Amino acid sequence: MRGPGRAVGCAALALAVCALWTRPAAASGDFTCMRSWKVAQASFSGCDDMAVMGPGNDTRVNLVLLMADLRGTGGKPLPPADGKSEDPLFDWASLNARLYPKPAAPDDGDFASGEGSRCLSNAGGATDFEAAVKAARGLTDAERTALLAARKALPADCTSNPSQPVTADVHSVAAKAFVTYLQGAEAFYGGNFDAAAEAFAALAKADDPWLRETARYMQARVQLNRLQVGLFDDYGALSKRAPADQVMAAKADFDAYLRAYPKGRYAASARGLERRLYWLGGMNGKLAAEYAAMAAVDPAARGLADPDLAQEIDNKLLDALKPADIADPTLLAVIDLKLMRAADSGSGDAGDQSLALGDLEAQRASFAGRQPLFDYLLAAHAIYVDHRPDEALRLIPDEAGQTSFTNLQFSRQMVRGLALEAARDPGAMAFWTRMLPGAAGPYQRPAVELAIAMHFERAAQLDKVFAAGSPVRSETMRTILLANAAGPGLLRARATATDADPHERRAALFALLYKEVTRSRYADFLKDAELIPADERAAPGPQSGAEPDPYRFYPSENDVSGDGPLWLFAGGGKLGEYSCPPLKETTARLARQSGDSTAKLCLAEFVRANELDGFFLDTPPAKDELGGAPSQFPGPAYARLEIYKQLIADPKTGAADKAYTLYRAVRCYAPSGNNHCGGEDVGQPMRKAWFERLKHDYPSSPWAKELKYYW
Repeated sequence: MRGPGRAVGCAALALAVCALWTRPAAASGDFTCMRSWKVAQASFSGCDDMAVMGPGNDTRVNLVLLMADLRGTGGKPLPPADGKSEDPLFDWASLNARLYPKPAAPDDGDFASGEGSRCLSNAGGATDFEAAVKAARGLTDAERTALLAARKALPADCTSNPSQPVTADVHSVAAKAFVTYLQGAEAFYGGNFDAAAEAFAALAKADDPWLRETARYMQARVQLNRLQVGLFDDYGALSKRAPADQVMAAKADFDAYLRAYPKGRYAASARGLERRLYWLGGMNGKLAAEYAAMAAVDPAARGLADPDLAQEIDNKLLDALKPADIADPTLLAVIDLKLMRAADSGSGDAGDQSLALGDLEAQRASFAGRQPLFDYLLAAHAIYVDHRPDEALRLIPDEAGQTSFTNLQFSRQMVRGLALEAARDPGAMAFWTRMLPGAAGPYQRPAVELAIAMHFERAAQLDKVFAAGSPVRSETMRTILLANAAGPGLLRARATATDADPHERRAALFALLYKEVTRSRYADFLKDAELIPADERAAPGPQSGAEPDPYRFYPSENDVSGDGPLWLFAGGGKLGEYSCPPLKETTARLARQSGDSTAKLCLAEFVRANELDGFFLDTPPAKDELGGAPSQFPGPAYARLEIYKQLIADPKTGAADKAYTLYRAVRCYAPSGNNHCGGEDVGQPMRKAWFERLKHDYPSSPWAKELKYYW
């Protein structure tokens, strides 16, 4: 999680409410993380990627951004997704869905992992074989039928022993050539590489062009698969490297195919499998050179989409490289940015900001002809590692007023903006504003919006975020600020604003009512509760007269467009175990006498019963994130344990209230011994003292009889 206790309150009833305010945790690989709403992303989490190339980005994201710039397509505008303003933060899967919505056809990128990779072509090979048989000359209908049936008889999983193809109805020379191919395919997919090589070699002069080409290609694949036997452990990981002479011999077979068929049907696959050979042999220099050449080539020409190439580079090369191992500026930049990462306990990333400025300066020659990229790396190092905004400003001139930005140009200006903010330059806001018109590339404008929203928040000018014509359009950013930073005046204004969309009005009213009732603004709460629309005052239930089902009402946690459960404050919330009156009556008593012990205890019961302990409206983001500046809503966050301490210490607390308070204070630690009621922790000796006081002073109370332990 991003901040201490950030999601503690997102349980049961509160979980659904949390979804109204921030985008959901985003998956990356096999973990989830909470997004960190800030522009300066120094740590990698997997869900905080941005259009700003930086240390916090997934290396694959930085790769695709740089590759697009190499081809002159970086920063090209896209229509808004679903007609809505995008969020600035995304993960690798979201970027793929946004920029590459159509799945690419299977290509050489599929042959990336494991000794069993030969089986990946089995299904496609069957399709190609069927098409070739149907198009072949000199075959009878009976022969076509027999050949197709024989191909379908080959096992799909490449793990069982296949039977020999049925050939009883095959007599012509043309058909027998296809039988030979089937025998080779049977042997290849069954792992009998000697027999496969013999069968495919016999087709070198076959009359059918598909057979000639495919057999030549398959000869090379046989050699590769023979070579990699024994290189992988039981878990499919590469455990040792292939001998260099065997790698080069297998490569010669692919080269021979490519010379004969430079634009052949398997050319892209052959080139991909040559890269696999380099990987198997640990030939990182050759592999890096191949990737560097491919990065600037149009995906259609190379037969591999940008995300697939980025994935392959990330899997096969990046972790094995150090800056000294490579001279290509694109790959070197990605490695440098990764080495600028700060460690992040939430993601488990081991970033240690290990790239020293002197080591970066030593790479200058490698960036000859790419000076803007090198200057950007120096500026990024100044911001993320050395924290020297003056140096970043020196390196990156002001070009905020461009009509459009490539990915690198946009990243350079965003880093300059960060430097202006860090230097407290009075021109920072004007700089961000000048960037807006040209920030039309994917995820660019929302990144600038985030910078503007954070600027206004830090300047205590939240009203400008919500003013008419505000540049901050993002629903998520606006609701984050309402939840964490807004004061009562702004919340009330947005709750009643006719220019606000329904979600924003309800989000503002929910935050206003929650904070008023938990921060001792009881008279204001009673007045503002009248703003709850009449049709939202009753908690909906599955059946008339049935107990309300809070989960049924809330939107999915993957949807932030739903409305707040305002009925919680209009009599629909649970009241707990202490025979408390409705919330309105409780707050009315507190408005008349704020020290009313029973009313204070009943308010604590309302919080407990509705599972609002550690609620996200009480747990702001980290100080460097949007919503992390000091709140403009007066009063401390609500914590039941602190209320219990006050009531225990107050001699005016009645006996019945005191007994229940002691009971609840002890149970704040049940059953784990960890405090789940918020506030300053107390040790076990104090809990024991509360327990013994309850047993000694109020032995006949039901709470003394019920409580068996202290934790």
